[in-house]
Amino acid sequence: MRGKLLVLFLTLLPVLCACGAGPAEAEPEQRTPVYYLSSGAAARGSDMIQSSMELLPEDVPLKKAVQIVVERLLAGPSHGELVSPLPGVELLSVEVRDHRAYVDLSGGVNRLGGVDLTLADYCLTLSLTQLEGISSVSVTAEGRPIGQQPKQIFYEWDVLLSSMDDVLQTVEVTVYFLNSDNALTGEQRILELYEGQTLAESVIAALLEGPHNKDLRRALPEDFQVNFVRMENGVCYVNLPAASLEALPPDEDLQRKMLWSLTDSLYSIESIEELRLLADGGELTSFGMIPLDSALVRPKG
Repeated sequence: MRGKLLVLFLTLLPVLCACGAGPAEAEPEQRTPVYYLSSGAAARGSDMIQSSMELLPEDVPLKKAVQIVVERLLAGPSHGELVSPLPGVELLSVEVRDHRAYVDLSGGVNRLGGVDLTLADYCLTLSLTQLEGISSVSVTAEGRPIGQQPKQIFYEWDVLLSSMDDVLQTVEVTVYFLNSDNALTGEQRILELYEGQTLAESVIAALLEGPHNKDLRRALPEDFQVNFVRMENGVCYVNLPAASLEALPPDEDLQRKMLWSLTDSLYSIESIEELRLLADGGELTSFGMIPLDSALVRPKG
């Protein structure tokens, strides 16, 4: 009898220990904004794109965080009057390289066009650039560029969630691209500035977007990135990812034209007295093979 009781006690011991233990600690979570579309009723008189704070596990790898945010965006919020901008679209894969999220979606995204596609791109861009370590987003459909997309790479500053009534001012600048003779040519632009947006940021965005004139082309390669632009007492700080500098073409003349395209465009802003180029926060002394002490301002004439 004593032996049977001992066996019963040993059998129940794990259960008793489990009952005596405190509740399991929940995995730490953080909140991050995910941007959805307002439904027709909610959108009247307000922005078409609105955020919902979503729970995200802490300390997950950046690639996993990107995957979770995109999946939440595709599924749509669980409450409220917000909807997914990409209904019926599935996530095929995500990659993260050099502060850029590469998002590959199912072919259903090709059914979108015009404003619907633009809003979907903006929702993805705003949602993912809220993650620390993501500064731009590239979206493809089954590994291929989306046919009706005007551009392939989106930055947070590409997205303006304000109406025309919120434009603070319009400013004329000159943005420099390459012509058919491979020479730098200025393209006049009228930029609209909104609250919280600087003119230097707008010039960089226009430079990365590319020319409006079909006879011109970008001097900067498609995968060239800018982490941030900051103005302080007449000095414009342009922070570049180190990876963009490592990928510069080996040709010195091409490097020089890339640098001039960047600096001449920014120097079209009268308030900029000096430029400082940084690489992941550290000040640069050269841009590839071009010393910056003598080449930040290109001689005219």
